[in-house]
Amino acid sequence: MRRVQHPLLLLAGLAAPCALAQTAPVNLALNKPITASSTENPEAFKAANANDGDLGTRWSSEFVSPSWITIDLGSEQSIGRAVLHWENAYATTYTIRVSNDGTTWSTVHTKTNGQGGTEDISFTPVLARYVSMYGTQKSGPYGYSLHEFEVYATSGGSQPDPDPTDPQPPAEPGTAPTVSYNARVTGNQTEPAAPFNITDVAAFTNPWGLDFLPDGRIVVTEKSDRMYIVTPAGVKTSVSGLPVSVGANGGGGQSGLHDVATSPTFAQDRKLWFSYVAKGADNNNHLTLASARLDEGGATASLSNLQVIWQEPSSYSVRGQPGARIAFAPDGQHVYLAVGDGDIPAANGDRGHVAQQTDSALGKIIRLNLDGSTPSDNPEASLGGVRGQVWAKGFRNPYGLAFDGSGNLWLSEMGPASGDEFNFIIKGANYGWPLVNNGNRYNGDAYLPGQPYPRHDTAPQFTPPAAYWGWFSTTASMSPSGLAFYNGDLFPQWKGSALIGGTSSIALYRMVIDPATNNVTGVERYGRSANDVYTGRVRALKVSPDGSIWYLRDGGDGLLRKLTPR
Repeated sequence: MRRVQHPLLLLAGLAAPCALAQTAPVNLALNKPITASSTENPEAFKAANANDGDLGTRWSSEFVSPSWITIDLGSEQSIGRAVLHWENAYATTYTIRVSNDGTTWSTVHTKTNGQGGTEDISFTPVLARYVSMYGTQKSGPYGYSLHEFEVYATSGGSQPDPDPTDPQPPAEPGTAPTVSYNARVTGNQTEPAAPFNITDVAAFTNPWGLDFLPDGRIVVTEKSDRMYIVTPAGVKTSVSGLPVSVGANGGGGQSGLHDVATSPTFAQDRKLWFSYVAKGADNNNHLTLASARLDEGGATASLSNLQVIWQEPSSYSVRGQPGARIAFAPDGQHVYLAVGDGDIPAANGDRGHVAQQTDSALGKIIRLNLDGSTPSDNPEASLGGVRGQVWAKGFRNPYGLAFDGSGNLWLSEMGPASGDEFNFIIKGANYGWPLVNNGNRYNGDAYLPGQPYPRHDTAPQFTPPAAYWGWFSTTASMSPSGLAFYNGDLFPQWKGSALIGGTSSIALYRMVIDPATNNVTGVERYGRSANDVYTGRVRALKVSPDGSIWYLRDGGDGLLRKLTPR
């Protein structure tokens, strides 16, 4: 069926994205003096990483409570907003404190149910020189870890003009209102009552990828170079023989051991495929795709005959945004790998430029034969090299990649300051990053901080998203990670739908798709289950052969969870 080209897909009844006020928000904390109670690693995770404007770096405390991190603004400032970009280890209970002398402190905000991700906090405006996050309860066994700690003033044209029709996000996940997180599609986004219960199956630390073995057991990866075979009852067996990634022992920032996929020929060769970011021969970090045989005996499991199928060949060193999702074609003849842009800055500090470069695989979807060679029907196969391996390009951080029941390929992508996308993938198409996006640059970016990217409707030569979560002052980024299509029998009303995990939006999303046009006609957000369990940060999800839905809750207190009808 011929696909109808998507125009500007806006939530029904909403106007086009509003214009920004003339001055962008100024992050008062950027590169100001900063101190912390402790650091897990004084070199890799120092306090200064939390206000350097780089979401690829982070401060991490020692594994103790309480812990604090404090910014000296240099002089008294009128402030009324703080933004915390947490890593996987975050504070569930903390206060934002302010001081004029660094000795006497006042609390301006208290949080007792922190969920991690990006927390945007507003409080009654105060005059203060010092601003501090004081954590008293950790989310897991590790410490407190912040990618960025931003502080903003309260007025002076620093915020976008409000859109009165844009819905407010819920105060708590899964509660009112009925529309939230501003999905831009040809229909409505709603928050209906969940038709499922959530059951916790097994605990993990920073889990990242999962897939099913033919016998119904589950393979789960953790970012810090661990892999497990898990029974449906939750019994875990550790898998040895993994290669070393940059995420070994908890390092690597966003990078480490990532996705895992059971080979379409597993019955014959018992192969598992997996992606990871590793140090290459040039000492740079490179996204790598490998396969190995799964050997099991008694209560042990190991990998053997490790083969590196592909490694990103350019001279860039991945700082973050690896992408790394694996998908096999429905006929089992080809493997697709979603490759993020690596968060590589240009000379002027702008990010993402490599996604448009032809000599790099960063920001692309790679398509290979199962032996790693280039298929002859790739868009530019005749050109050879990495250019011949590219199936589509122009992506930032593609954390979801899956085929629907009709054999169409789809991708979910984390945007910058919002601009998250759900994309219908067309052979040879260019999706525009970073030349177009419906989000904004981060306030701490070196190049045009806080400014909007040119929108998709200004450049019709680029393929627009099937749905997106655009940047508005009253809503939050949903930060998609993980993508699966539902064609099981346990939820017949969901057949043909796409399921997307939300990390910062701590929810599961169902994308309703018109099969005749491949247009997204509606979105449903599920922040908690029928048995009143909060969904949490969804890192990856898959549909079991029996029709149940399994997903990984992200974080140091991660979980493998199962969804079944209520």
